[in-house]
Amino acid sequence: MSLTRPFVPVLVAALLAPFAAHAETETLRVRNRSGVDLVRMFASPVTDEYWRDDLLGEYVVPSGGNADVTIRNVSECLYDLLMLFSDGAVVPDRVDVCASDSYTVEP
Repeated sequence: MSLTRPFVPVLVAALLAPFAAHAETETLRVRNRSGVDLVRMFASPVTDEYWRDDLLGEYVVPSGGNADVTIRNVSECLYDLLMLFSDGAVVPDRVDVCASDSYTVEP
């Protein structure tokens, strides 16, 4: 009678655990100091080919205002940002959403 058989599934699970994706939710406080209203903001992992949904929805972050945005299903930390402003400007940037709890938009 082998005593190791019941431990095989536990051993396999322990070996595979570091490779499992851990999707988290991150909140980022966006501080708009640009001088122009921020009307749309997209964020996607740098490895994604497409932009995800607009993080602001119907909300506009006025110049001087703040907004908390939620990024769901974060499995990697480095994100590309794409921001659209009321004057038509389109500004790309990059942020580490795991290390930062806020992001300031500046001129």
